[in-house]
Order: sequence, then structure tokens, then C-alpha cells
Amino acid sequence: MATTPVQPRTVSEDVALFFESCNLISPIHNNYRKISTKTISPPSSRSVSSSSSSDQPIVSEHFDASFVNEEASEVEIPAVLYSVETYMYIGFTRKQAEILWRLYDTVVDEALDGHFMDYVRWHIERLELPDATTSTDDWDACLRSMGINEKLQTAILLPEFNDVRFTATCKYWVLEAMDICYRTLRDMDHRLRIERTRLRQLQKRPEGQKAAGPISELPVLSSTGDKSIVSLLVLDPQSITPLPSDGIASNQPTPLVATTYAIPFDLPHHSMIWRAGDRGLSEAFYNQVTQEIDLIAISTMPGDFSGSQKLAYWTPQKETADRYAQWTKHKVPDSEIVMVQVAIPESLLKALTVYYLWQDERLMPKDEWKKLVYHGRRGKYLPTELRHIEQQDLFIGHISSGIHRKFERLTHWNQIKDEDVLSVQIAGENRKAIQWVFNTAKARDGFIEKCRGKIWLHNLGTFKVFPQT
Repeated sequence: MATTPVQPRTVSEDVALFFESCNLISPIHNNYRKISTKTISPPSSRSVSSSSSSDQPIVSEHFDASFVNEEASEVEIPAVLYSVETYMYIGFTRKQAEILWRLYDTVVDEALDGHFMDYVRWHIERLELPDATTSTDDWDACLRSMGINEKLQTAILLPEFNDVRFTATCKYWVLEAMDICYRTLRDMDHRLRIERTRLRQLQKRPEGQKAAGPISELPVLSSTGDKSIVSLLVLDPQSITPLPSDGIASNQPTPLVATTYAIPFDLPHHSMIWRAGDRGLSEAFYNQVTQEIDLIAISTMPGDFSGSQKLAYWTPQKETADRYAQWTKHKVPDSEIVMVQVAIPESLLKALTVYYLWQDERLMPKDEWKKLVYHGRRGKYLPTELRHIEQQDLFIGHISSGIHRKFERLTHWNQIKDEDVLSVQIAGENRKAIQWVFNTAKARDGFIEKCRGKIWLHNLGTFKVFPQT
């Protein structure tokens, strides 16, 4: 039976008292707190063009997603993490939230005696709730049947993001958005502790010294890192002053003071790959203090190239990752969305077997992209004729789109057509979207070993803050 003893507050008492004294957070009222968006949307000190080139450093404002911001002076969050209000916060209607809360609070079925979010997954993944994938499916009806509130429904169905929406199913996008929302609320106290530390340091810093923004904007270099990276980063170690821990664990990212730095858009003898995600998951993937890498944290299944193994998907096209980031910010405006940038050394690529999987491949063996997508998107093991692909270290190929095809209902791979590929605007032209997948243990081990200190998290911002009335 699920038990509900003392429920954790989303904002601990000492943190709440500090921000209440600054008039940045309200006392609890009707199980909610109001938080000024200033506390979760630190102002940017930079203003640049959204275009970028290989001869200049890249900053957050080089991503179009940085300019996707809701205007708000304050946001309302549940006061208690495990609560009916949290089920509403992550995207359910009140009616559905109350149903889930009763299950969590009183269920006697041991099969459902799980974590707070387990009830969300159980509900969404119920087979009696039909899923939607293609443009001909009724996505609106699918969302209503799951009890999704109007706000999340509207964001998921934004027509300008139909291209990326049809690369996965309705249930997948709902669960992704809800997981991000939940992590945002779960990590809110830590997020506010970091901001409290930054605000206190602003009051103490010597005149003329600049306080850095969120840690997710700062690079971390390995002492044994590539010298070509060091030469591109104008970083004075003497100017880096760690702030007091203020209740933040020693292995967690904390703010730094007075750094001048540049993150390379391009790097000799390296290939850049990208992916968008929320800050919590991205920092679980890459700890900027210890430089530890955990690919499992960002791995999913099924996907285009695997139906039975969790893998992390990347793209060498900044614009493709940017499209996903823009849509994600519409779905979860309270969350810190980041762009993960990784420099892959040429030496690593030379040590791996790279297998290209193009939708329009006409040479032998042809049609392998269609065959792999057919089995992968349907969550199936590969047949004997494709088993040799499982031995390849790195997959590079096109990203499928289900706008015309419901992959789960196909009966043969040749039902996948040439138009079933995601396209993206790059330099004013429509191009096929590309993905990278580090498939084998050898490839993933090489990634972990060779990419330490060559990973950056670009904070793409949250709200556009305007004065409270």
C-alpha cells in the first residue's frame, strides 16, 4: 500500500524565508506558492545575433529557442511535491489529477504500489487509451482521453511544430513533458538555493567584479583536456571564485564568479553534435564539477535504430536540435531547457566502425534504413538479415517522421516511403534531419573517455520577465 507520511515541500523553509524577505516568493496559500520569475529567469548580460559562424564563439543566444519565452511576472507552483496539485501542475485536468491522487494515496493493489510518477506512466500507457502518431490520427481525442489539461494540449498541438511532433507518438510526448515538469518541481529547492547563493554573492562581491549567471552557461575543462580547446577559451583561473556552498552538495554544480569565456562553435579535428533537454536530465548526463558522463540518463527506447535497447540520440545539425528545444519550451515554460553541445574527437571516430543509414540509399545493401526503422519504431528485435548492424559502433542516418505513416501498424518495411523523413530548415534550405547513435559498449566507452571536458550546456532561458503590477 502506498503510504503518505510527511510530504516534502517543494521549497524548504529556510529557502522560502530568504525569498519571502526579498518579496520574490509568497507564503503558502491554498496549497500553492507564487514565485517571481526573476528567481528562475536570471537576466542575460549578452545580446547577439541568432546566427553563428565557425569563426566566432557560440553562446545561448545563437539558438532560436533562447527567444521562445512566455511573458510572466510570477508563476504558481504546488507547495507540496507529492500532491494532487502536482498532478495538475505537470499537465492533468483537476478531475484526472484527483483520480491519480486517490490511487497514490489509498491504493491497496501492490501492483500499483509505486513512486508518485509511476501512476502517471501506468495511466498514460494503458492499452485501452489509444495512441496517436500520424497526421490522420485524432491527437486531440487522444489527449482528452488521457485527461490532459488545455494548456499542455495546446502546446503539444502547436501546428508550427508538426514536423518534430510526428517523429514520436502522442503518449511519448505527454510523458516526456510530464517528466520534465516533475523534475522541475522536484529540483526547485536546489534551483532556488543556487539563486540564493548568487544573490548573496552579488551583495558581497568587490566593486567591478562580475557575478556569473547559472552554472549551465559555464564550460568546465579537464586538466588534461585538448589544448586546442584551452586556446579557444579565454579563461583566467585566478578569476574563478567558488561561492559558499549554502546547502548545495559538493558534487553539484554551483555558481562561479567573474569568468570570461568562449565556447567554440567549431573545433579543429572535432565534430560537434547536439541535443536539447531539460537542465535536470542534462546535468544527470554530464556533471560539470566531476565531469562524469552518464549516457543512460538520456537514453530512450524504442527509437529509429533500436527497438530493444536504450540509446542516446544526437544530431550534428544545430538547427535540428534547436527545433526540438523550441517546442519543448512551449510545453514546459517553467523548466530550464538547455542545449547540450559535445565535441567528438576525430581520433574517436577513426577508432569506431561508422555505419551510414540513409533513407535514399540505392547502393547495396539498400533499404536498410527503412528496415531498421520498421523494426526499431515498432519495438522489435532485428531479424537475422540485419543482425550484422548490431555490431556497428556508430550509426549516422536520417531521422524518421511518422506524419504519413503509423509505424506500429505497418506489416512490411516497404510501406515506409521516401517522404517519411524529418526535414529541417538550414541556411534557408530544406534538408533531411540527421542523427548519431553510439550503439556499442565500445562506442559508449570511447565517448565517455574522450569527451570529458568537451561538453557544454547552453542555458536557453525560461520566462521573459516583466515588472509586477
